[in-house]
Amino acid sequence: MSGQRRSLRGAGFGPLLEAQKAYARRSGARSKFGLMVPEAFVRGIRDLGYRSNGDAVAELIDNALQAHADRVDVVFGYEGSGSTKKPVQMAVVDNGHGMEPAMIRMAVMWGGTHRENDRDGLGRYGYGLPCSSVSLGRRFTVISQVDGGSLSAVELDLDDIAAGKYTDAEGDIVVPAPRPVALPAFVADHIANIYPGGWTSGTVILVEKLDRLEWSTTQGMRDNLCRQFGVTYHKLRGEAALYVDGHFVYPVDPLFLTPEFSLYDLDEERAQPFDPVRVEVRDTQSGAYLGAATLRYAWLPPSFGSVDKERDAVGLNANARFSILKDYHGIIFSRNGRLIDVQTRTPWTSFINNDRYIRVEVEFSATLDELFGVTTSKQQVTVSPAIWDLLREAGLPKAIEQLRSKVKEAKAERRLKTLSPEPGQMRLSERAMSRASLLREPAHSNPQWDLGLRVSPYRLDFEHAAGGLFFRTDRSGGARTLHINTAHRFFEEIYQSPAATPMLRSALELLLFTLGDVILNEDNGSASESAHRMLAWSRRLDLALQTLADHLKWTDEIDVGQPAWPEDTT
Repeated sequence: MSGQRRSLRGAGFGPLLEAQKAYARRSGARSKFGLMVPEAFVRGIRDLGYRSNGDAVAELIDNALQAHADRVDVVFGYEGSGSTKKPVQMAVVDNGHGMEPAMIRMAVMWGGTHRENDRDGLGRYGYGLPCSSVSLGRRFTVISQVDGGSLSAVELDLDDIAAGKYTDAEGDIVVPAPRPVALPAFVADHIANIYPGGWTSGTVILVEKLDRLEWSTTQGMRDNLCRQFGVTYHKLRGEAALYVDGHFVYPVDPLFLTPEFSLYDLDEERAQPFDPVRVEVRDTQSGAYLGAATLRYAWLPPSFGSVDKERDAVGLNANARFSILKDYHGIIFSRNGRLIDVQTRTPWTSFINNDRYIRVEVEFSATLDELFGVTTSKQQVTVSPAIWDLLREAGLPKAIEQLRSKVKEAKAERRLKTLSPEPGQMRLSERAMSRASLLREPAHSNPQWDLGLRVSPYRLDFEHAAGGLFFRTDRSGGARTLHINTAHRFFEEIYQSPAATPMLRSALELLLFTLGDVILNEDNGSASESAHRMLAWSRRLDLALQTLADHLKWTDEIDVGQPAWPEDTT
């Protein structure tokens, strides 16, 4: 789908600037440039609900991309603070087509856009600029110029609104008229450095009185914004280069499938893709084509987020990929190439922590906004039942289960490798059993069995055999070998459970070694009878562990005073 996506640049600047002028004439005459809402609305809109500062700044980047900018900079200012530890100003600077003065005045208003209901770009409603700006600080200024024009600006200060400075004689809150302006020093210096040939057109969104920053330092803010924007805009990097505090934002595919993007080749491990699936959406009544969605899939090796591949991605052993795995965990939704939401719940399954290593993306066109329930702030979807049904028919639930199966198999292989001893080394249980075999048995012991114990060393091996015995023993490689089945519940829920200590695992190994000795040295009964008995043990243990797991899950949900076991309804 990405190869068929239309560029945001369209046919050029001319038609867009004409559309701006016509819109400003119509709407300005109709609204008298009033906000048309009480001041309580302006204060309350700060709590629109952006998930993060990054989501708010992304609204301003969206506008820059739609203005045909090929470079967008997020710049920090420290004027008057005396410290560069944390910014007191933020500016989003672009080199797009800019705005006429009348349009600047409209752009400050909620709903002020000439792109109303546009389905080709990133914005539709005209709420992004003022909503995102006031969610960051209490004052914002829109500074812009078109090619051949001069700088003009409109400023909106929430403190001045509360003080009545924007209220006219009729009681309306009125946006001030645009005025000529000079760029703030930190913005002017930045533009002089990156545009030595001159900045002929573009827009600066200056946000001040920053009282809602999430990060306490410039570095923390820069690193988090770079990571977030790298993922959010990775499919739109052909449109513009992004910079935060002078640092280039490298694109990151959250499925790690794009070779030229960052983190793809961080080490030798690679994401494993499934074939993408394209889904057409049509009107249920007329059959008319409404739009399309593309499903992308990948599964990752279980050590994909680790530095040391022999250990889990915990603490200092987590590599740069792990934060992406954690932050973009679930089904990723992208609209017109721009990531807008990640959801962990579907009608048929929920994503848990172990699902971080499966990657699923649904990319859809903006013509499907209503069916995907896209919010005004473009940071959330509420998928309709009709779309869930289409995704189900396209095989999404089955693909998720297949991805989980791939990761589970990879984890089993990793465990087998991890649990296998190094060449020439013996496990504690192997040493203990071998040592015990040298000790003299009591006088009443079976001499033949005693001799067999003494001449055979002991070894432990792990195998993955779905539906097989939870353990078995044989004489192989000149030793009595205990095989523990990593596919059985015994391994997951007892031997390798979070509560199992190394000493407990060694004790379990000794127990199974001992049982295996008895089975190998039985004087009566055939081998087939022993195998049948072992299979019965394994099945009984599997059912018992399943019952225990169901009970523990059920008791998590019961109220105090209810019976410890559910009623038997059979």
